[in-house]
Amino acid sequence: MKNKNLRSGFTLIEMLTVIAVILVLSGLLLSVNSGVQTKAARARAEGEIAAMSAACENYKADNGAYPRDPAATPAPPAPPTPASGGKTDALNPRPPSVATTAYAGASLVLYQALSGNTVAADGALTLGPGKSYYEFKPNQLSIRKDANGMISHVLFIQDPWGKSYGYSTAGAKFEEDYRTALRTNPAAARPATPIGYNPTFDLWSTGGATNTTNIAKCVKNW
Repeated sequence: MKNKNLRSGFTLIEMLTVIAVILVLSGLLLSVNSGVQTKAARARAEGEIAAMSAACENYKADNGAYPRDPAATPAPPAPPTPASGGKTDALNPRPPSVATTAYAGASLVLYQALSGNTVAADGALTLGPGKSYYEFKPNQLSIRKDANGMISHVLFIQDPWGKSYGYSTAGAKFEEDYRTALRTNPAAARPATPIGYNPTFDLWSTGGATNTTNIAKCVKNW
């Protein structure tokens, strides 16, 4: 005969065990989800870098040079001076720690050349009048909107992590300087420490980091 005073239910140990299992499963789920999101972001960055690189080739075909700081080359159409920050010849991805906050100026040089739009020193946007080589999606730009909800300012080309893409022609400047040195001194030695990675242009995302300390984790065109 059953004892009517006995009650069915979970003991404290059983409850704690269930809670522990739930926490472990939740942690595994979050870890997997985070990994999927990271892979998706990197895949998107790779696609955007490849597409912008192709647009740079088309720009060069028309203008004889890759998008570059207007102070560095007279090749038309030369975009106006962009917002403050490292410009294309000055931004070198090789130093161990280049902060993404220094990318904006060079990023805007690239934006103006590829979009055909003009960005003033304060980021104010004017549509046209240049030729468009690449159609930027809204999520590729860090922007400000006016009272009517229209884009009024473009601050930089942003990667999937919301940070500015890095764009540099420092490698091209390095090669030009070396060739100039050879013309005046055929015996001139090539500098032991190169600048940049490509003799054309470098385009990269730090993959969510705030600087280029870990090049291996960057998404890049070299």
